[in-house]
Amino acid sequence: MRVPAGVARIAGMRPVGRPTPTRRKCSQTAAFSLALLSFAAACTAPPKTLTDAHRAAIVDSVSTMLTQWRDALNAMDFERAASFYAADSAFRWYEDGKLTYTSAKVIRDSMLAMKPALRGFEATFTDTRVTPLAPGSAVVTAEFIEKLTDTSGKMVAYAGAISLAVVHSGAGWQVLVGHNSSLPPPVH
Repeated sequence: MRVPAGVARIAGMRPVGRPTPTRRKCSQTAAFSLALLSFAAACTAPPKTLTDAHRAAIVDSVSTMLTQWRDALNAMDFERAASFYAADSAFRWYEDGKLTYTSAKVIRDSMLAMKPALRGFEATFTDTRVTPLAPGSAVVTAEFIEKLTDTSGKMVAYAGAISLAVVHSGAGWQVLVGHNSSLPPPVH
């Protein structure tokens, strides 16, 4: 499948690989990302204590946001999908340990540029965990699979781990910092 350079990696899209030692590496990378995000959160003012009810409400509302984001991606409504990225100067998106995007606008533009080359887009998240950090902030970790079908009908699949720092604002829950690690392609 031919996708414009630099746009096929919006959510860590690489060919699906073997899930054995590499899955462990992806989990370690996700754990590292979570630790890094937690460290960054620890460097801010001490958070207010969350009640069990508030934690549950954060988990529920972030889970709803993730479902809406996935549904927008799967519908190839990339304008809507892009609304789940924070338009904030602190925005960062890393892929396989490298800073890839520094603005929500660049991801939006990349997704919109990719759309004419696609017939289908399917994103699946599994083992999703939402960890509330403080009022208005949480960390999400999950494994993902993405399947892209180009206009000729050729399909490619990508899989890996993803971690997100999400924040709540007037626009609802949005990704402020994201990282994904992709499984390497299978060896033939």
